[in-house]
Amino acid sequence: MKKNILVTGAGALLGQGILRLLQVSDFDKKIFTADPDPRSTGHWLGDFAITIPKVSDANYIDAIIKIIEDHKIDAVLVGTDVELPILAKYKKEFLENYNCKIIVSDEEVINIANDKFLTAEFLQKNEFPFPLSVMANDKNKLEGIAEKLGFPLFAKPFDGARSLGIKKIENHDELMEIYDPNSNLVVQQFLPENEGEFTCGCVVVDGKCVAIVTLKRDLRDGNTYRAYRDDKTSEYDQFIIPIAEKLNPDGPVNFQFRISDGKPVIFEINGRFSGTTPLRHFFGFNEVEALLKYYLFNEKIQTPKLKNGVVLRAWSDLFINEQEFIQLSEKNYLDHPTAVFHNFTLLND
Repeated sequence: MKKNILVTGAGALLGQGILRLLQVSDFDKKIFTADPDPRSTGHWLGDFAITIPKVSDANYIDAIIKIIEDHKIDAVLVGTDVELPILAKYKKEFLENYNCKIIVSDEEVINIANDKFLTAEFLQKNEFPFPLSVMANDKNKLEGIAEKLGFPLFAKPFDGARSLGIKKIENHDELMEIYDPNSNLVVQQFLPENEGEFTCGCVVVDGKCVAIVTLKRDLRDGNTYRAYRDDKTSEYDQFIIPIAEKLNPDGPVNFQFRISDGKPVIFEINGRFSGTTPLRHFFGFNEVEALLKYYLFNEKIQTPKLKNGVVLRAWSDLFINEQEFIQLSEKNYLDHPTAVFHNFTLLND
């Protein structure tokens, strides 16, 4: 039976990565794409493109409901961070009223993942390694973390993404410069990069981590542009699995960590698919396909047989027919986009 799948965030790298994996997933489907911008690249990675309001607009949820009703959508995959809280809020209602599965975790998990201070608190409370953290709006606690850890320290927006807004604090004067009663910065211990930085994707269903892929990565502008997997990298899985199960997301979750005293110290959680989700397919696991088959066809998620190697990321290009581009801009929907796509077919090898 053909399934209708909606992917939001067609203009985001996350949404486009999800779409690429959906393209090569082995079941009969029609792919619907949604984004506020009709020019979004991801609109040409599916079969039916729809422009929608921004998540901040009052009619956002009504627009999603209309798409689900009109097109009998079976599952929604969330392609942007900003949509996670509201879709988590409505996920139960969508399942009960429209038999549509939104693959998103519960609100509590999303809140923990979206707030770096709450992330550290969650890890500390459950006795996992954690980065000592204080908010920059508390002068006494800033003094305390400096006295306890010394310098350098890291300051970053508690709700930031990638490497945006990160500042390395080298001394007491710099620390006092960021103090503000209304600050949104969290100050954390500096985690050494001697052994590199890691990104770990887990799939959790019914409280059990059923699949995990840990990669070492090189960053550029906050994004992974090289990813590595070898036997040593996979040894960190045993540390991450209990954390993933304690957090108990619904489906995908991503952990970013560095190594301190031989153990992973998580500094960021993404309660969703991640930018490295498509890279994991090269190593042997399509988590988008696995989760959709689980939720829609009741197929058990098998432990993936993973390969060692390196993924080198590269640009790819799409050519769009002028009339289709104009049509989507004018009509807010386009059936059967036809893009010339030259890269991700390598995943079939």
